[in-house]
Amino acid sequence: MKLFRNSVVIYLYCIIAILIVGCGGVKFSEWRFPYMYPVQQGNYITSSQINQLKLGMTKDQVAMLIGHPVNQFMFNQNQWNYMFQQNTNDKLVKSYNVNLNFNESNILLSVESVGQVFAK
Repeated sequence: MKLFRNSVVIYLYCIIAILIVGCGGVKFSEWRFPYMYPVQQGNYITSSQINQLKLGMTKDQVAMLIGHPVNQFMFNQNQWNYMFQQNTNDKLVKSYNVNLNFNESNILLSVESVGQVFAK
Protein backbone atom coordinates (compact mmCIF):
# COMPACT_ATOMS: atom_id res chain seq x y z
CA MET A 1 0.00 0.00 0.00
CA LYS A 2 2.83 2.40 0.87
CA LEU A 3 4.61 1.55 -2.42
CA PHE A 4 1.44 2.36 -4.38
CA ARG A 5 1.05 5.70 -2.59
CA ASN A 6 4.69 6.63 -3.31
CA SER A 7 4.38 5.71 -6.99
CA VAL A 8 1.20 7.84 -7.35
CA VAL A 9 3.00 10.82 -5.80
CA ILE A 10 5.99 10.31 -8.12
CA TYR A 11 3.71 10.09 -11.19
CA LEU A 12 1.86 13.21 -10.05
CA TYR A 13 5.13 15.14 -9.66
CA CYS A 14 6.25 13.95 -13.11
CA ILE A 15 3.02 15.13 -14.74
CA ILE A 16 3.25 18.53 -13.03
CA ALA A 17 6.91 18.88 -14.11
CA ILE A 18 6.03 18.02 -17.73
CA LEU A 19 3.22 20.60 -17.75
CA ILE A 20 5.49 23.29 -16.31
CA VAL A 21 8.28 22.58 -18.80
CA GLY A 22 5.78 22.46 -21.68
CA CYS A 23 4.54 25.96 -20.88
CA GLY A 24 8.05 27.39 -20.52
CA GLY A 25 8.18 28.96 -23.99
CA VAL A 26 4.80 30.70 -23.80
CA LYS A 27 4.74 34.45 -23.22
CA PHE A 28 1.45 34.88 -21.42
CA SER A 29 1.49 38.65 -22.03
CA GLU A 30 1.22 37.95 -25.80
CA TRP A 31 -0.94 34.83 -25.59
CA ARG A 32 -4.49 35.09 -26.92
CA PHE A 33 -7.32 32.64 -26.55
CA PRO A 34 -9.08 32.17 -28.84
CA TYR A 35 -6.58 33.17 -31.50
CA MET A 36 -7.49 36.52 -33.02
CA TYR A 37 -6.22 37.15 -36.54
CA PRO A 38 -4.73 40.65 -36.85
CA VAL A 39 -7.04 42.63 -39.11
CA GLN A 40 -6.15 46.06 -40.44
CA GLN A 41 -9.08 48.43 -40.60
CA GLY A 42 -9.55 51.18 -43.17
CA ASN A 43 -7.84 52.52 -46.28
CA TYR A 44 -4.12 51.95 -46.85
CA ILE A 45 -2.80 55.26 -48.21
CA THR A 46 0.86 56.11 -48.85
CA SER A 47 2.50 59.52 -48.60
CA SER A 48 3.18 59.50 -52.34
CA GLN A 49 -0.56 59.17 -52.99
CA ILE A 50 -1.27 62.10 -50.68
CA ASN A 51 1.39 64.18 -52.48
CA GLN A 52 -0.31 63.47 -55.83
CA LEU A 53 -3.60 64.96 -54.61
CA LYS A 54 -4.09 68.44 -56.08
CA LEU A 55 -6.76 70.98 -55.28
CA GLY A 56 -9.23 71.17 -58.15
CA MET A 57 -9.35 67.42 -58.82
CA THR A 58 -12.77 65.82 -59.26
CA LYS A 59 -14.15 63.03 -57.09
CA ASP A 60 -13.55 60.55 -59.89
CA GLN A 61 -9.89 61.54 -60.16
CA VAL A 62 -9.45 61.22 -56.40
CA ALA A 63 -11.16 57.83 -56.43
CA MET A 64 -8.80 56.64 -59.21
CA LEU A 65 -5.81 57.79 -57.17
CA ILE A 66 -6.61 56.59 -53.63
CA GLY A 67 -9.93 54.76 -53.97
CA HIS A 68 -13.30 55.38 -52.42
CA PRO A 69 -13.50 55.83 -48.64
CA VAL A 70 -14.66 52.92 -46.51
CA ASN A 71 -17.24 55.10 -44.79
CA GLN A 72 -18.84 58.37 -45.76
CA PHE A 73 -20.55 60.95 -43.59
CA MET A 74 -24.24 60.56 -44.41
CA PHE A 75 -25.17 64.21 -43.83
CA ASN A 76 -22.35 65.66 -45.94
CA GLN A 77 -21.70 63.85 -49.22
CA ASN A 78 -18.98 66.40 -50.04
CA GLN A 79 -16.64 65.16 -47.31
CA TRP A 80 -14.69 61.93 -47.68
CA ASN A 81 -12.95 60.40 -44.65
CA TYR A 82 -10.15 57.88 -45.06
CA MET A 83 -9.25 56.14 -41.81
CA PHE A 84 -6.71 53.45 -41.02
CA GLN A 85 -5.92 51.58 -37.80
CA GLN A 86 -3.43 48.80 -37.26
CA ASN A 87 -3.64 46.84 -34.01
CA THR A 88 -1.28 44.21 -32.64
CA ASN A 89 -2.31 42.27 -29.51
CA ASP A 90 -5.11 44.74 -28.81
CA LYS A 91 -2.64 47.67 -28.89
CA LEU A 92 -2.92 50.46 -31.43
CA VAL A 93 0.29 50.47 -33.50
CA LYS A 94 -0.51 52.93 -36.28
CA SER A 95 -3.43 55.22 -37.00
CA TYR A 96 -4.19 58.05 -39.39
CA ASN A 97 -7.16 59.97 -40.70
CA VAL A 98 -7.37 61.88 -44.00
CA ASN A 99 -10.32 64.20 -44.69
CA LEU A 100 -11.07 65.43 -48.20
CA ASN A 101 -13.57 68.24 -48.70
CA PHE A 102 -15.31 68.85 -52.04
CA ASN A 103 -17.65 71.61 -53.21
CA GLU A 104 -21.08 71.08 -54.80
CA SER A 105 -19.43 70.69 -58.23
CA ASN A 106 -17.38 67.69 -56.92
CA ILE A 107 -14.11 69.67 -57.00
CA LEU A 108 -11.50 69.01 -54.26
CA LEU A 109 -11.24 72.04 -51.96
CA SER A 110 -9.01 70.88 -49.09
CA VAL A 111 -6.99 67.95 -47.78
CA GLU A 112 -6.59 67.49 -44.02
CA SER A 113 -4.46 64.76 -42.49
CA VAL A 114 -4.09 63.60 -38.88
CA GLY A 115 -1.36 61.07 -38.13
CA GLN A 116 1.41 59.89 -40.41
CA VAL A 117 0.50 57.92 -43.51
CA PHE A 118 2.78 55.19 -44.84
CA ALA A 119 5.95 56.38 -46.53
CA LYS A 120 6.70 54.80 -49.88
